[in-house]
Amino acid sequence: MQLFCNCTQQVKEAIILKISKVVNKDDLQTGPAGLILLGEMVRAVELDKIAKAITSGNPQITAADILKTMIGLLSQGKSDFDHAKAIIGDEFFMNSMGIDRVPSAETYRQKFQELALNNDLETILPELSIKLWKKSGVENEYIEKDQKKWVRVDIDPVIYDNADTKKEGAAYTYNNQFGFSPVFAHFAGGWMINAKLYPGNFSTHSPEAMDFVLQSLGFKDRMVEETKLLVMDCGFDNQQMLQNLWNRTNTDFLVKHNIRRESPESWLEVAKEKGELVFSDEKKGYDLYRGSTYRHIDGCDEPVRLVFEVREIFKKKGQLLLMPQAKVFSVWTSLDQAFSDKEVLKLYRMRGITPHGVMNTAFLLMGMLTCHAKA
Repeated sequence: MQLFCNCTQQVKEAIILKISKVVNKDDLQTGPAGLILLGEMVRAVELDKIAKAITSGNPQITAADILKTMIGLLSQGKSDFDHAKAIIGDEFFMNSMGIDRVPSAETYRQKFQELALNNDLETILPELSIKLWKKSGVENEYIEKDQKKWVRVDIDPVIYDNADTKKEGAAYTYNNQFGFSPVFAHFAGGWMINAKLYPGNFSTHSPEAMDFVLQSLGFKDRMVEETKLLVMDCGFDNQQMLQNLWNRTNTDFLVKHNIRRESPESWLEVAKEKGELVFSDEKKGYDLYRGSTYRHIDGCDEPVRLVFEVREIFKKKGQLLLMPQAKVFSVWTSLDQAFSDKEVLKLYRMRGITPHGVMNTAFLLMGMLTCHAKA
């Protein structure tokens, strides 16, 4: 990793620092000031009332204590049960979060697993996120075109590498890493809507993936009235997914096209026939074509638009190639021609550059951990 820093205007050369090793220390100090705001959010969604309903008997450590401890720790990036040891007796943490007693690490682990197994936290916690959204008055970011508004929604699978562990439920991922494959759904402004933890061998073509997408869209329907623009990568490119999204009301989509067995050369022919040459660089040795084509998808009442950019590469390292090569980038979309080909591709390429929200993330991370506790 390299860090570039310009010290003054007079110093034109960048200082390059090479980081060879990152050490994670258990005594790492994280600023707790945001806990006060987080505690107010917990009170706003009436977590105590929900915790009381799922608490049986009169335990010394209540469900509310367990859940608030987890929310406070997760918000500081502390996901291990042993992190509870550092906050036992921490009056600022307890007062901010409204905790009566901080559990020991052992009690924390045991009680949370009991809650996860005996209560439907996986359903309850996303409801709290929706409730917080409605009470907070957060303004969303919109995409506007011809007096119509869209709310951008991104769904992203990621990989948690657990190669040095033997955690229950971990499995080998598509790129042969050992770990988990959680999936997150969030608004463009960063507000997290849904999160679930899956084994590393989770397939984005599975019924579980479809259930997650439809559940996330259902949550969003309750949060905003405007049309949703769902953006997903090529892992979700399959006919069943496109069919369901095409036929869903109040929903448009951008899904990266997986060319699979299609040859880049055949795409070059399509680009020259149906696209237009938008850029040419003789020095770098390539031409860029952009355009749209339409394909029939089973279950869709109209052909679906497929926007593409194809780069014809005729020179590498200053040398002309005997046969030109082609590089393809293409995106399925339900957006009509009001959005130009360039605008469609730009909207997709904004994937992953918006910040993930931290205000409500702890609720959904707890729900994700609930999935793991039930495994």
